[in-house]
Amino acid sequence: MAFQTREEWLMGAVEELRPFFNGTLPSKIRVTCGFPSGGNRGNVLGECVSSDRSSDGHWEISIHPKLDKPKDVFAVLIHELCHTLPGAFNHGRVFRGHAISMKLTAPGGSYKMTVPDDQDDVFNQTYGALIAGLEAYPHASLGLGAKPKQVTRLLKAVCPTCGYTIRLTHKWASRGLPTCGVDGDTFNIEE
Repeated sequence: MAFQTREEWLMGAVEELRPFFNGTLPSKIRVTCGFPSGGNRGNVLGECVSSDRSSDGHWEISIHPKLDKPKDVFAVLIHELCHTLPGAFNHGRVFRGHAISMKLTAPGGSYKMTVPDDQDDVFNQTYGALIAGLEAYPHASLGLGAKPKQVTRLLKAVCPTCGYTIRLTHKWASRGLPTCGVDGDTFNIEE
């Protein structure tokens, strides 16, 4: 199966996963590649919005665009699909049971974040052929690292004798550097 879009690939994965959920997945599910409601903050890799919030009764799932490896996308998709099951919208006991049965584990103990259960390669044994059959995920990771730090407009001036430090603008530095009130030496600009 060669999919042209991410959404086709994700919906194809949902259909391939239906038998693993023993017919308990809702029929109305939409999946997309997009930012969770919190944007790019935090470590949220997927989000599931309840069908009661959708005007046409669909469960809406988003997979973060920084994910591009099929196995990672697949694992997050399984996590979010577990939320669509009755009584599993939170990360409590019911959700945990479904996640474990779907070969996910929580390295930190909290099932808010799950990863493939790679002990004895159980996740790959269960889903490896299915993921390979879906072929490449038609998406490239969005490099959304931290915003670049704003460079200060102030210069750092330090007394060469006592180390007393002040900050001043280029304007005032160009008119002449101040002298230290402690020992009277002229400040030096440091980079």
